[in-house]
Amino acid sequence: MRLSFDQTPSTQTTTDAISVGELNTQIKQVLESAPHLRQISVRGEISNFRRQHGSGHCYFSLKDETAQIRCCLWKFQVPRVKFLPADGDRVVVRGKVDFYAKGGEISFIVEAVEFAGQGALWEAFARLKIKLEKEGLFDAERKKPLPIFPQRIGVITSASGAVWHDITHVLERRWPMVAAVLIPAVVQGSEAPRSLQNALRQAASLPNLDVLIIARGGGSAEDLWCFNDEALARQVADFPLPVISAVGHETDFTILDFVADHRAPTPSAAAEMATPNRIEISQHLSGLRVRLIRQSSMGISRAREDLQRLQQRAKLAHPAARIEREREKLEQLNNRLKSTLVHRVKSEIQQLANLRGRLAALNPTRVLERGYALVRDNNGHLVTSAALAAQQKVLSVIFHDGEVQADVRES
Repeated sequence: MRLSFDQTPSTQTTTDAISVGELNTQIKQVLESAPHLRQISVRGEISNFRRQHGSGHCYFSLKDETAQIRCCLWKFQVPRVKFLPADGDRVVVRGKVDFYAKGGEISFIVEAVEFAGQGALWEAFARLKIKLEKEGLFDAERKKPLPIFPQRIGVITSASGAVWHDITHVLERRWPMVAAVLIPAVVQGSEAPRSLQNALRQAASLPNLDVLIIARGGGSAEDLWCFNDEALARQVADFPLPVISAVGHETDFTILDFVADHRAPTPSAAAEMATPNRIEISQHLSGLRVRLIRQSSMGISRAREDLQRLQQRAKLAHPAARIEREREKLEQLNNRLKSTLVHRVKSEIQQLANLRGRLAALNPTRVLERGYALVRDNNGHLVTSAALAAQQKVLSVIFHDGEVQADVRES
């Protein structure tokens, strides 16, 4: 399309010059008066699609190999389209060309969207992702853990961007004792992959680095495409230190995010991920101090009790105390022996008296005193019946006071 304005260069002076606003108004009038731009279909690839939470409008770029144009899908049109596109989608959009006179910007107002396939960039991204994933470069077993208390953190990013300032600000707030080392690199454009690879080699040669952050702020898919470079991905996968990828916004994904050991949604989040929180550490140490004091106090109390028991045992183990205890034991045993002997003697005396009584009751002399007599034959055997006595000639009759001989006669 060619724009033309009524001008007379040969006679125009500074008094005839128009303002910027007047120029933009004329451009807007020309565009709006072109009927073929009021309703037109355009094919291209979606890039940097975003939907604003507040207004509900959708903004994106439509691009091809040679150019791109900014597009807007108003909130009231969203329910009317067949689907909401995403980055990398090939689409055919229908709408009209619009010119924002105040900002001097041309945009395309979208009224309809037709899906036409995936874009070339996203197809390349998907192929490389599948290839590296099959090789195991994304495996969790390869991921290196982050150090708990890092001392030196390398940061690969643009030296002129705000990312370096954001990261150092977070590090200073969270863990001031850490040293941050900037390794500058180009993070956008055709020179970016080679620059990032050189920065990685430089980082590998730096002494005493604990972790490496590769960071860049948000941007379109084209802006972040350098982080999908295969050689860069392999170099990151082989890097000896833990690597944190912090490229773009939380919804942006690159090959670097998959091969890195850790992925942060933003550069500031990467700084938080790489360092402990000094406030939390301080609170934790305070808690440990309280526990240590309490346990020490309890330990001292237990030790004091143990000491008192040992002292008591030491007193008990002293020779004089032991002799006194043994003397007390001996005295107790002596008393017990005396008591036992007295009881035993009394018991024996009582038993002897009982035996005397029983013996006295069985003494034959006592029986003889009552008028009885013992009769024995010549052999000294007792004669206990008249029949036995009749068989003897002489018997001995024993009385309580003596013995007499008696002749046996038949009656």
